[in-house]
Amino acid sequence: VWPRLYYSLRCGDLVTSKAILGRFGTPGSSSEDLSLVDQAVSDLVDQLSQLQNDQLSLFADSTNGGTRPAKQLASSLLTPSVAMLQVRRQVGDLYERTKANISDDANNESFIYYRAACLAMLSGNESISEAPVLESAGLVKTVEDYMFGSLWHSLHLVDASPSLMGSNVFKPVADAVARLTSLVKEWGPGYFEEEDMSDNMSASAAVTAVSGSNANQPRIPSSGGWGYALPLLATQQYSTALAYLADAGGGLGLLQAAHVGAAMYAAGMGITDGQDGQRSRPQLILPMLLASYSASLQSADAGAALKYLVLLKGETSFLDDQVQRLLHETRQFELLAGKIDPHGTRSQGALDAFFPRSQVSSFLVSTANMAVRVGKPADAAELLVLSGRFSALFTLMNRELATYLNASSPEDESKRQFWFNAAQKFHAMHLTEGRSYVQTSLSNEGQMELGNTFQLLMNLIVFVDRCRQGNLEDWKNALVLIDGLDLLPRTDGDMTVKVNAFHSLDTCVRQVFHHVVLSTMETLCHLYRALRNGGETATVDQTLHDYRTRARLLVTFSRLLNLPGVGDGDTLLRISQLEKNMM
Repeated sequence: VWPRLYYSLRCGDLVTSKAILGRFGTPGSSSEDLSLVDQAVSDLVDQLSQLQNDQLSLFADSTNGGTRPAKQLASSLLTPSVAMLQVRRQVGDLYERTKANISDDANNESFIYYRAACLAMLSGNESISEAPVLESAGLVKTVEDYMFGSLWHSLHLVDASPSLMGSNVFKPVADAVARLTSLVKEWGPGYFEEEDMSDNMSASAAVTAVSGSNANQPRIPSSGGWGYALPLLATQQYSTALAYLADAGGGLGLLQAAHVGAAMYAAGMGITDGQDGQRSRPQLILPMLLASYSASLQSADAGAALKYLVLLKGETSFLDDQVQRLLHETRQFELLAGKIDPHGTRSQGALDAFFPRSQVSSFLVSTANMAVRVGKPADAAELLVLSGRFSALFTLMNRELATYLNASSPEDESKRQFWFNAAQKFHAMHLTEGRSYVQTSLSNEGQMELGNTFQLLMNLIVFVDRCRQGNLEDWKNALVLIDGLDLLPRTDGDMTVKVNAFHSLDTCVRQVFHHVVLSTMETLCHLYRALRNGGETATVDQTLHDYRTRARLLVTFSRLLNLPGVGDGDTLLRISQLEKNMM
């Protein structure tokens, strides 16, 4: 009976313990067993089995694994009844007498060590993990045996100081668990983990190996990190346990730590270190675990990665940052945020299953700002379209179109072409006849001028392209286009109007306007030379005069606008020189 009883107690299954006593401790069983099972043992096991009731273990929570609402227990190991305390003391006396009967040559009873261990656990007199009389018995063989025996004994210390009141009643229990905690930390993972049998590296070792430093890195232990994580969990070092498991266990350890942590969080457990509620890593370990595991999934399945992040809805600021990171790093904008239909409405994306539309739009705008900061304006533009923030989108596109208006290097030329193509595509998709949602949005925000600036910059890029073609037809077309934009003076009477009009232009246009003036002057110069070399007639003379007049007005206009202060220092000199070449 005693070995069976020992292992059922070891598992915390008092219902099974009662059944064992009922089977082997009744008339008809062996006289040896009957003579060794005292009535106090049967009574205590019966009371403890009633505490367990229909739970899997005496130590299970009252919800029985979440299958029913939690309930307050009238009695437990931490709040024993008077009757239980009385019978426990009787069992304690039995344990002390049994210890006295044990000697090195005591072989008259085969199971006396099991009997002593059962009595020790039931009475709480000593921990089976540290009882000198049981050292040679070999009953405590594993880490789990040691931890279980120590914790069982700790729970019995609640009545060690019956005069104490309130929470002080539990101080001996807390002190005993704290002592065990200290021992576990002192021993460290090397004491609990078996020799490494895996060729896989731990998470931190893998990162270090990739960097090329310190080749002698620890590898994943054969337990996958559980050899040390379990004692840490048993001693309520939840944060340290999960952190160790995630690091030492490699990819699988990270998966397991993230899921265990999520389950603890869902159950309302504080993922803390220590018994006093103090957090060694306040509210950090679970967010970091879920964010890390999410990041490991995002390249394969951004939607699945998102589902792990939204487990942290209580960590608002951290969650917002991680959603923005997911958008930014995966660039799975359509999957996560949907797409814009012909009516300007964004379709449902994965984010919409967890957040209101206004919050999704906020995510998109914040991620767009992040993309701008790190030099990815193309991503920012796509995100702003999805967010419906067309004023911010036009501000971005206008800035980029203006920046590369007069691009000269191959890299800048490539960016210029990209933004021009992107602007054309946007125009074709969202600004064609019958689609007014962009204009409506700009009008509601009082930002219609941004749309006008966008159209102006698109035309100016075409103008500069024509100026660069180097043939008569394109120069003529360039002059027709710039005249149609009505930006430059063509008569003396235009001067004041055009100067005032310049100051009303968007800042991004004013900053590159010297390129427009210079390109116009170069075009006039090319047309002047071509016409003069073609022969002289009255009509030709009048046209040449008009070209010279316009060139003179551009020089005056440039001085009035202080263009050298905006553009490069020799802009005015180059414009003036071209005008002299037309004399």
